[in-house]
Amino acid sequence: MTESVTKKTNLIDTFQSLVVAFVLAMVFRGFVIEGFVIPTGSMAPTLLGQHLLKHSDQTGQNFTVGFDSKRSVSPERFSDPLLGRNVPLSMAEAKSVEPRSGDRVLVLKTLYPFFSPERYDVVVFKNPTDTQGPSANYIKRLIGLPGETIWIADGEIFASEDGVNFTIQRKPEHIQQSLWRPVSNTDAIPTDTMALSRPWRGSPWFCKPSGAWTTNDRVWLCDTASPSMLEWDHNKIMIDDWLPYNMLMPTMRSEPISDIRVSATLTPKTDQLSASFMLEALQHRFTWKITRAEMSLKITTLDGVEVDELVRPLKSLISHMPVRIECWHVDQMMSMYINGERIAELPYDFSPEERLRLAADVAPSVPIEEISHSGQQASSLAWHFEGSPFSITRLSVDHDLYYRSSRLPSRASQNPTKPGNKALVRAGSPAYGTHPEKLAVLKEDQFFMAGDNSAYSLDGRLWGNPDEFVAAQIDSTPFVVNRDLLIGKAWGVYWLPPPLTPEFNRFRFIR
Repeated sequence: MTESVTKKTNLIDTFQSLVVAFVLAMVFRGFVIEGFVIPTGSMAPTLLGQHLLKHSDQTGQNFTVGFDSKRSVSPERFSDPLLGRNVPLSMAEAKSVEPRSGDRVLVLKTLYPFFSPERYDVVVFKNPTDTQGPSANYIKRLIGLPGETIWIADGEIFASEDGVNFTIQRKPEHIQQSLWRPVSNTDAIPTDTMALSRPWRGSPWFCKPSGAWTTNDRVWLCDTASPSMLEWDHNKIMIDDWLPYNMLMPTMRSEPISDIRVSATLTPKTDQLSASFMLEALQHRFTWKITRAEMSLKITTLDGVEVDELVRPLKSLISHMPVRIECWHVDQMMSMYINGERIAELPYDFSPEERLRLAADVAPSVPIEEISHSGQQASSLAWHFEGSPFSITRLSVDHDLYYRSSRLPSRASQNPTKPGNKALVRAGSPAYGTHPEKLAVLKEDQFFMAGDNSAYSLDGRLWGNPDEFVAAQIDSTPFVVNRDLLIGKAWGVYWLPPPLTPEFNRFRFIR
């Protein structure tokens, strides 16, 4: 009898515990943290939608490629991005199509009720254009805050509080570190050039004088103390906003980029080596220089007129001591890193109009409205050395995000248009925030969002009208996200493989 009562009591206790656990889980999910699955590649490669994980037999690298099961995949379209966009993968690897699901992200829902969202947060929110449909939840990067006027000029984010005086919005260092996208690396060389279906044209770095340079595996050796150079060849690899993730997407004109990071490890044979990296972009010359005794950052015009310079004592480039140098040019600021430590920075401040004119290289008499979507010219990159023989390894180039100035698609006006907004959402007109006559003017509680994969992201630049529910109940302004639509900050990426248990050892934070 006692045993029967005990069993019955245990069943009741177990049931009650399950009910409590379920309620707590639902409360936790509803108010604290919730998981979301990324369906598309609009935030790639920061966050991945459904994709393929490809491997290069030649360089040993893995890279992700966006995948749509509704589209047929031609093996010829797969290339090794670090060897060049015209160097195909092996046929065996190219024919391997095993789709992987999109990233699963954890969203911190308790943050924004107590703290204001910050620029460059990755945010989950209700899609203002379709709050009830299959794409009801969106994830983008926040680029504009309430009360600001935003102008996207030459891929950069400029903000103003008075609608007149605009300043560049620089990304925090920890976010910038996560946003660099690889372009080239001298460690990535083909292991068997005879196996390539097309001839490999070699590294995009061109050596001068050629007789002073030799290559031993992945180590480049310069045997002269006389002046020598490495110049970048854009005919081999263009530095633009193209991403390997998009190689299966419809072809789109790429935009040249000057926001880059160039890194190298130098090992001098004597204490006399002088090394400098020069970037010519925006009608200016940016120079990072390092010697045994000092370093310098310098900005001049192409005619040699000095704009600004920073010189600091620095003991480096010591005989037979490897030193890792990183030269950053991003968000209108030069920075130098030595062995991973940021040692100097030199900001400069062009207005959006100045930036556009310099990028397009046009006269002041040309109306700014005519060049707001023209983009910039390809940059010139070169290393200069003298004073000592040396070796160079791990020479790499990476590029930053680039927010495109596009045109509105027809879907921008698929929802009802509020009187007075017809011109604002007209198909073919400039994207929101990208033209001086169509700046993103944000009112109280309005935010501006954009995707990291700007070329293939439907975001605040392109949305157009909100749906009828949002327009009637929350905010009728096109292109923006009202505070009431925010769900939370994307916090981390986790995986749920069979048997549906999170692999927290593969967790990574979202920057």
